[in-house]
Amino acid sequence: MSSPNPNQPNQQAASSSAPSVDTRAGRGGKKEKLGGGVHSIATKITKKLVWVFGGIIFAGVFFWGIIEIAVQGPNPVVPIAGLTGHFSFDRFLLLGGILALIPPAIMYFFESKRRDSIDNSIPHLIRDIADAGRSGMTLTRAIEISAERDYGPLTTEIKKLIAKISFRVPLERALQFFADRTGTMLSRRTSMLVAEANKSGGDIQESMESVAKHVQEIQYLERKRRATLRPFIGVMYISFAVFLVTVYLLISSFFKQLANTNFGGAGAVGGVGFNFVSLPLDKITAVFLYMAMIEALFAGLVGGKMASGYLKDGLKHAILLMLICFITFVFFV
Repeated sequence: MSSPNPNQPNQQAASSSAPSVDTRAGRGGKKEKLGGGVHSIATKITKKLVWVFGGIIFAGVFFWGIIEIAVQGPNPVVPIAGLTGHFSFDRFLLLGGILALIPPAIMYFFESKRRDSIDNSIPHLIRDIADAGRSGMTLTRAIEISAERDYGPLTTEIKKLIAKISFRVPLERALQFFADRTGTMLSRRTSMLVAEANKSGGDIQESMESVAKHVQEIQYLERKRRATLRPFIGVMYISFAVFLVTVYLLISSFFKQLANTNFGGAGAVGGVGFNFVSLPLDKITAVFLYMAMIEALFAGLVGGKMASGYLKDGLKHAILLMLICFITFVFFV
């Protein structure tokens, strides 16, 4: 007869418990990867489609310019909204580039509005979690109770966070996916603080109130920074307007007069020979146009960086400045 193995019950218990834990963790991991992957793919596809639409706009303006040049010659005159515009091939390209940037700028504008709405709702969410924790609830349960309220765009992300937790995803990993989906610096910091508070344990109310206080201080500093830098946006527009007026006066009163003046042949002053020639006004105008376009682009991007901290938020300022520059040179210079 074989003697019974005293370690057999423990081995059976370990073997029966280990697979269930691993299975649950594996299912949760698959759900996480699936949800995060679908969201990431959808976001990338949307952004690519917006840029593809901008490329279609550029191609349309490009072929429009080719048709106008083929019909009227290398310098076609195109009437738009009662104004007569003096175009060339490079100006059609500039117009196509400006219009092609409008769809991405609209996308970034709504993305910025969503980001600001999420950041403004995070302190209210943390306060509600702290209030729910007063009754002795766990942090997970407090988040579930708080998710029943309306926080604007943040509500959908909270419900997805609760859905991940319901699939036995660890709270720390669910918070990481929450921060990745919201995509703001404030949500990342808040998620990190909440995860650390969950690890440390203790009083949920006290921990969440500390997190809420820290988040409010960050928002206060951000609002103060924006209020301080907002006047520089006006300075940027004013300085660009002064530049355009100066260029317009130079071209219309100085360079145009030189271009229309016919000087004599060679001469000598102090024994040094010289020869006056007519200045190519179209070349000078093109150089000033390119200079103004470059200044408008970088001034708008820098203005957006100063205002919100994101370079892409300055695209709308850059497009507006470039449109003003293009209209001034094409229809008035």
